[in-house]
Amino acid sequence: YMINNMNKAFACQRLQLCINNRLCPFVSLCATTVCGMASDSVESSAIGNDAHMLLFSPAKCRCATLAVGMHTAAALSTPRLGSRTFAAAAAPARLGDSLHSIDTPSLIVDLDVFERNCLKLKSAMEAYPVSIRPHAKAHKCPQLAQLQLQLLGPSAVGVCCQKVTEAEAMVAGGVRDVLLSNEVVAPYKITRLVALAAQGARVSVVVDTLQPLEQLAATAQEWGTSVDVLVEINAGQDRCGVDTADEAAQLAEHTSRLSSQQNGSVNFAGIQAYHGGLQHVRDPQQRAAAVQAVVDRAAAAVDAISSTAGLKCCVVTGGGSGTYPLEAGSGVFTEVQPGSFAFGDADYAKNMQLAGQQGEWQQSLWVLTQVMSVSAARACVVVDAGLKALSLDSGPPVLLEQPNVAAGLVAPPPGSSSSSSSS
Repeated sequence: YMINNMNKAFACQRLQLCINNRLCPFVSLCATTVCGMASDSVESSAIGNDAHMLLFSPAKCRCATLAVGMHTAAALSTPRLGSRTFAAAAAPARLGDSLHSIDTPSLIVDLDVFERNCLKLKSAMEAYPVSIRPHAKAHKCPQLAQLQLQLLGPSAVGVCCQKVTEAEAMVAGGVRDVLLSNEVVAPYKITRLVALAAQGARVSVVVDTLQPLEQLAATAQEWGTSVDVLVEINAGQDRCGVDTADEAAQLAEHTSRLSSQQNGSVNFAGIQAYHGGLQHVRDPQQRAAAVQAVVDRAAAAVDAISSTAGLKCCVVTGGGSGTYPLEAGSGVFTEVQPGSFAFGDADYAKNMQLAGQQGEWQQSLWVLTQVMSVSAARACVVVDAGLKALSLDSGPPVLLEQPNVAAGLVAPPPGSSSSSSSS
């Protein structure tokens, strides 16, 4: 198996299922069909032509396919080509297919490991009176979001999204509480976000300046709905967010004033203080010290908003897969928003834990890739997953069973700008 940073993609060698080496039927992510260990029965249906993500569970013998766009089931039969190419007419995989017959590269999710990661987070969070809002940017898939919310239990209040399109996908897929943990500025995007609230979803969004806040309030009033607003605090990453506690108080006060003037079209809900860079600090003591600085900034903002604007921060949200226990145990944060925990990745696996072990989460997401060429003389193999399926942002992919084997891109020939394969 080859793994890369969770926010990108992964690659792996051919996977082997321990149950007959078969993909087996799947009813839904929340209601599974459990097959006997020796069963070789297959449902006569196929994965849709637009499929992009295969989900499987060796222990429970289930699989499904998720599509980026619309997808449909079709009877197992030889595709009728007409004017289309074979690739356009045939699904990349069908229920019952061997993993060796799946077109590559394909994104693979091991649902058993996915569920174990979710249950591990649920167990860890039982020690804190803090809500969980898993971040959907890691998968952008409402079916997986619904499964996460189910597994995490009552503490899971909804999901985070990083883009309006992600929020639209979540609401369309039945998720009724979404936080847009990023600023939304363009009027058209603001209208699309407000439309989700008008459809009955609970929608929150972060702000760090007046103009988009006022546009949001006016649009929500026009649509006859309301959106919750969180002031984003610069937690030390120097990206988005207000820089001082006084600025946070002023923006919170302005939000409250707009709410009074425009029939509650926007409601001040609290603050967001998230520092993504701290998620990958290796040493647990250094990680804790750095998060304490974030906690101090968040606490200062909460105090200023209370003393200056007379408003209560009902929500103080932040934290991620690498730091969530620190925010949860701070006494300041009311909500954490880990995302990569469900999939794991090679970079998070390098984080040391207080007990001395390396990594906290198991890997559940892979890219299935085919070996194209083998050279004993050069001691290398080449696979069909290149930069379109992988990235090197957090280092090269890692072989699961041979972590010391180097992996990377094949050097492009002179004058070429890129290479399409990995080795």
